[in-house]
Amino acid sequence: MKAARALVTAWVSCAAAAPASAACFQELALYSEAQAGAEITFQADLHPAEPSLNRFTVTFPEHAVRMDGLVMMAGEPSRPWAMVMHNCPEGDATGAEIAACMIWEGPVYGIDALGNVSAVPAAGEGQEAIETILLPDFGAAVRMSSVWGAEGLSVAPKDDFRLSGCQE
Repeated sequence: MKAARALVTAWVSCAAAAPASAACFQELALYSEAQAGAEITFQADLHPAEPSLNRFTVTFPEHAVRMDGLVMMAGEPSRPWAMVMHNCPEGDATGAEIAACMIWEGPVYGIDALGNVSAVPAAGEGQEAIETILLPDFGAAVRMSSVWGAEGLSVAPKDDFRLSGCQE
C-alpha cells in the first residue's frame, strides 16, 4: 500500500448537492449514513493523468468534520482500494505525513439493490451509481482516529452508505 499512499499528494475537492434523479452517474453520487449523520460525496473532476478511479469527501455536517477520500486499483491481485484522510498537507507529502493523516484504508465495495457485491464504478465511465458503498471497518477506524472526541465526533458511523441523491 506504500505505492498507493505515494500517489496521494495533491487534493482538490468540491461538490454541490441536488436531489436524486432517475439516472445518476457514480461521479455525481451522494451517499448518507444515518447513525452518525455522515455523508459521502463523489467528485466528477479528475485530472487526466491521475491514477484514481474516484475521489470523494466524507463529511459529518453536525460537527463540521470533512475527510478526503480516493479509490484506486492496488494490491495483489489488483482491486479497488480506498483511502480516507483528514487534514493532510497539500502538495508533495512524505509517507510519514500521509500515514499521520490517514483515517482509514481498505477495500471498497459496491452493493446493488439486489445485494450483489461488485467494484464501485470508476468516474467518467458513464455508469450508474451503485446503491450502497461499503467501507469495511470504517466506523471503528473513525473511533480510533484524531477526529474522535477532539473534533466533536462521539457517534461512529456504520460502514455502509446508501445512495441518497445526485449532484447536478
